[in-house]
Amino acid sequence: MVCGDLTIDKFYMDSGTVYIRPGARFVIGSGIGAGLVLKGNSSIYNYGTCEVQRNLSFDNGYATATEPNKIINATSSSVFKMPNQYFVINNIYSWFVNNGSAEFWGIITDQQASAGAVCLGQGSSTRMAVLINKVSDSYQVPIASACLNVYQSSQFNGKLTNDPGLLVCLGSGHTSFSGCGGCPANNWGAAQVFTGCSRAQFISFTVAQTDNEVNKLVWQINSVARNAFFKIERSANGRDYHTIDSFIVKEESASLFNTIDKNPVPGNNYYMIRYIDPATGIAISSKHVKIFSPNTNGFTVYPIPFDNKFFIDHTKGIEKIILTDLTGRNILIRYSLRPGSELTEVSVLQKIQSGIYIIHIRTEKNIMAKTIFKE
Repeated sequence: MVCGDLTIDKFYMDSGTVYIRPGARFVIGSGIGAGLVLKGNSSIYNYGTCEVQRNLSFDNGYATATEPNKIINATSSSVFKMPNQYFVINNIYSWFVNNGSAEFWGIITDQQASAGAVCLGQGSSTRMAVLINKVSDSYQVPIASACLNVYQSSQFNGKLTNDPGLLVCLGSGHTSFSGCGGCPANNWGAAQVFTGCSRAQFISFTVAQTDNEVNKLVWQINSVARNAFFKIERSANGRDYHTIDSFIVKEESASLFNTIDKNPVPGNNYYMIRYIDPATGIAISSKHVKIFSPNTNGFTVYPIPFDNKFFIDHTKGIEKIILTDLTGRNILIRYSLRPGSELTEVSVLQKIQSGIYIIHIRTEKNIMAKTIFKE
């Protein structure tokens, strides 16, 4: 179980399961030898960020139907990175599932791989320089659409997919080859193919607290198309992200961007930037950045995120409490039964969705508000 920022240089995996929790980062270093081999009954479930700095393969002959190999990029905010390495699937009982953002130098689906060995979730983004496909229908998109960006070259022995929900974006210099005599060189199958796509990539992303205790986000991206779309997302738990701001890029030459979160939640704030290409709809995500924001409004609410109740701690006592959603609709109104007390328990009996809400409190001298997060 990886809960923080962990790097292991000499990492080997003959069996077992690795869980990377939301907001955590696990780096598998270059180690000794050419690559990392998963030898059956090996699973990696990534809810945060996983980076592999050597070639990775699901080796043929080890995995079985009862002891498969699996790498699951579990959620839309999960990031799996092998930007300078090859990922090889050469076992019928081995799968890669991407529900978030994934990047490779190349994916090779070998002759021993199964159909559907690469499963891409709705709205996911998978990028690589080189794609080599040696088995028919190795890529599947079970629901709606997923984006695949190949910016250098592709080689085919069989058609890539039978799913029209796969949106393929090819770089402007992309070339395609046949992997066998008589094989089509552009055998994308049912996929929808776009050409001339740029390889957008985040160069940096930082978050800092300013003097007036708001959070300033600054990021740089190497290639930005005119009318591209940025979404700024925030989470209080590193798992459930919500859009707090968005804007359209007007100038194609711009590469450095910033925005301010004027209302961070007290405690940990996790941020992520999403870039959406206007021509293809392909989305890429930045890394996740965590920053702690202190309580600046004179009172403390905990726990955050809350479930069906929370506590308000204030040295002057509370006279009135109002909980609203972001549209201003009242969820709860309560008058404190003990105006002089310093701790008030608030139960939310109404069933409300997960997300961001605003708590307003009135004391003898002040009216204050802050954003809080519902699990």
